[in-house]
Amino acid sequence: MLRTAIMMFGCLVVWWPLFFTGCGGGQGKVDVYPPQNFGPYSVGFRRIEFFDAGRERDLSTAVWYPARRPPHEAELVYYLSLLTNRAYEDIELDAAGAPYPLVMFSHGNQGIGVQSFTLCEHLASQGFVVAAPNHEGNTLLDSPSDEEIAQVALDRPVDIVFTLERLLELNQDPQDALFGAIDTGVLGVSGHSFGGYTTMVLAGSVADGDAAAVRCAEGVAGDTMCPYLEWWPPGAIQSRPAGASVFKAALALAPAGYAAFGDEGLASVDMPVMLMGGNLDEFTADELRPIYVALPAPKYKIEITGAGHMSFTDICRAELPVPELQDMCDPERYIDSDRAFEIIDVFATAFMRLALKGDVAMRDYLDVSYAAAYPEVGLERETH
Repeated sequence: MLRTAIMMFGCLVVWWPLFFTGCGGGQGKVDVYPPQNFGPYSVGFRRIEFFDAGRERDLSTAVWYPARRPPHEAELVYYLSLLTNRAYEDIELDAAGAPYPLVMFSHGNQGIGVQSFTLCEHLASQGFVVAAPNHEGNTLLDSPSDEEIAQVALDRPVDIVFTLERLLELNQDPQDALFGAIDTGVLGVSGHSFGGYTTMVLAGSVADGDAAAVRCAEGVAGDTMCPYLEWWPPGAIQSRPAGASVFKAALALAPAGYAAFGDEGLASVDMPVMLMGGNLDEFTADELRPIYVALPAPKYKIEITGAGHMSFTDICRAELPVPELQDMCDPERYIDSDRAFEIIDVFATAFMRLALKGDVAMRDYLDVSYAAAYPEVGLERETH
């Protein structure tokens, strides 16, 4: 359905003041192009099966990357065997523009790595490699208990770091299709919901289980994590894994975790952060502002009027016969998915291009005056 809508318009060439963007792969591209448009690269997709023997965890990982123009026989990716968009299976990396910044993506509670493929494809088209592992025990196929989710909270940041390290190994392997694709010094992290919590841990936030228990008992706003933190052992503290590669920017979509971190835990974040949320979010709407207020600058907050919790994923496009999902995907209540991703894509891309590529032209897109072009968007920022 989404692919059909895209193909109706065919090749799109857009002039913008100071910018040019065209169709196709890397051939003929220029370095400056607007973040709201699909970028100058075609998008390739790989599925890589990693296994963490030390923790006995399977980490099946989706990878999107900037690619050359797809050959005639190239096949589009089908996500969940249902949905397709603009990515092609295993087409050739555009090595001419490499190395590219890498953005690791963490899916939501009982989500899946490909859940936000529209955003991941858009970032890849704009010159980023994006990788999203499935967090074993917490995917669409799982029904974890609160106790199991408590353990998953501890596992998730390690999953991301392990997957990152394996990707960096492939990056050094001349026999691998991703050889030389990644700029190892330019790493970003992103995630949705529980993946937003994961993102904030990797951004430098600290979750003190004992302090969180006090906040939960007092009924702090933003208590999404409280049922799970009860299962943490006394004295448990979660922080960025020791020795992990340090990310340079974090993008958290509908993030959970304020009760886990508190103001003091968020104060230790050491990189630029963009938060995105929706005013109709059924789970984390109350967490967006307190997380933003507690973060050190530079920081950005995008609140989308009409967006619910699932508006930051492509799951609603699948129209799955699951009553809970149908309620959270009600088109009469929530913003249209295409419109939601128009907004998500432009601001996420501008943020990542500024924070990871040093593209100062993106500052204009992260300004209240530009955000005014989107009536649904409320933007706050503190840059220093």
